[in-house]
Amino acid sequence: MVILMKTKVLIKHVALLLLSVFVWQNIAIAQERREPREVRLKAGDAVRLLVYDGLFPTDNNKFVSNFHNAEFVVDGLGEIRLYSLGKIKVAGRTADEISELVKEKLKPFTKEPMVITIPLIKLSLKGNFGRPGMYRFNLDESFWQIVEEAGGIGNLSSIEGMYIIRRDEVLYQNFEDAFYNASSLYEMGIESGDELIAPRVNTISLYTIQRYFEFMMSIFIFYFTLQSYRNNR
Repeated sequence: MVILMKTKVLIKHVALLLLSVFVWQNIAIAQERREPREVRLKAGDAVRLLVYDGLFPTDNNKFVSNFHNAEFVVDGLGEIRLYSLGKIKVAGRTADEISELVKEKLKPFTKEPMVITIPLIKLSLKGNFGRPGMYRFNLDESFWQIVEEAGGIGNLSSIEGMYIIRRDEVLYQNFEDAFYNASSLYEMGIESGDELIAPRVNTISLYTIQRYFEFMMSIFIFYFTLQSYRNNR
């Protein structure tokens, strides 16, 4: 009887320890996503430029207006071509740094050029999407918008079963919450070159296994707590 009681206590402590590990792991992932991070362009990404003459649109300057709301793809050398102004190196640079480079190029053509650079990172959407393929997205776009633009996911897939492949590493997170809360790609920690996979439901994701495990742990904890209460009465 004593051995049985000790075994129950040991199992209870192990269950609590495992549950704590999962909880702290999820908290750490969430905190990591909230930490500010620099976004630096890579080959294959693109930029969208918004160009103004001071605080005003460039409608009166036809040459400069050609650059407003225009997109430029980063080539294999990490450069973009600004039409007749030539190329500038953007790979490894932030949006603010690129804006300064473009501003210097435009100064001979307008007095006070103001440039806003919007990075567009490359993502590969694979699996059971309506329109799988290669896309470029603004990191401020929500995960909901991404799924919509890719044609949604098929009936044989689920949001919670999705995962990311990054540099041959498989990453899982709570895509269901990200979808319904309209979390941005930046908030989710999505990076250029990530592959977003929507598998069929007959494949069980690690995240799904984790959720079932946490549920079972909560049942075990409740059971042993109840047993302990009864034995101490």
